[in-house]
Amino acid sequence: MDSFKSQPAPAPSLPCAKVYLTFDIEPDYARTDSYRILDRTAPFFEWIGQEQLPATAFVTGQLLENGHPILDSLQKAGIPVEVHGYSHAAETFGDMHTSHAEEIDKGTEAYLRRFGQQPVGYRAPCGIVSAADIQLLAQLGYRYDSSIFPMRRPHRFDFTHLPHHPFRWEGTKLVEIPFGLLTPFMPAGLTFMNLLGPRLSAILGRYQAKRRVTAPGSNSVGYIVDGHFHNLFHDAEALQRLPPRLQWVYRLSRLQGGLPSLQKTVTLWQKAGLAFGNLQQDALSMNESRLPLVQTKIFNHE
Repeated sequence: MDSFKSQPAPAPSLPCAKVYLTFDIEPDYARTDSYRILDRTAPFFEWIGQEQLPATAFVTGQLLENGHPILDSLQKAGIPVEVHGYSHAAETFGDMHTSHAEEIDKGTEAYLRRFGQQPVGYRAPCGIVSAADIQLLAQLGYRYDSSIFPMRRPHRFDFTHLPHHPFRWEGTKLVEIPFGLLTPFMPAGLTFMNLLGPRLSAILGRYQAKRRVTAPGSNSVGYIVDGHFHNLFHDAEALQRLPPRLQWVYRLSRLQGGLPSLQKTVTLWQKAGLAFGNLQQDALSMNESRLPLVQTKIFNHE
């Protein structure tokens, strides 16, 4: 009997690091009044269908209200649709002290008219959200918000002290699921990933995603990537309507960005063992009572 030594129990395996691909469906380059790029998205839907990649779309109320054909493409692809404000007009952006009640109300109403049911997820245009917005979203019955960049954007917001993992706004049932970051000063957005290129983006994203494997209230927190169709496709006429600085940003991003860059980044992440999740599905399955609480007084500082 002495020759049989008990073996230590194997360590429990960690959950697989998970990436959430999310897309904000809005005007071309976020600041124009055109939607020409939305007519060029067929290659994206073909690719995401072939790869069976989950994704979540945050759509402006104007597109919902007008019944834009992109909605049919999203639904056919099985991509959940959430609310992304209403107009996405630059004059409505404001900052972290601005109430965006009209944008939220009109976007919610457009969703209700389109789908006949209450939306569950929200994302503020440009991630600019305020304490008043959080309270309104909770009152309207939203289950989760994904607006917070846990970093500073001059003249818009400073959320550097907020958690990088899901939390619940105190006094509400509203769960906040922050964006992922590539570095402490750079969000995991396709605009920046296009500038960095797929290899460096994949390295930084993989490192950050694996840091978030576990957190209170969720078996796998995940890593939110923020994208737009103007990160994948180009329209010269719409680009000319942007300020010169932004024109140069998007021109530079075309050198090693676009849909081929996202495809390569996804392939590198898959080879590194990252999985891809459905943000809406996982958000609704979170046990919000176990999430850390954050007070909205965080918005009070300058």
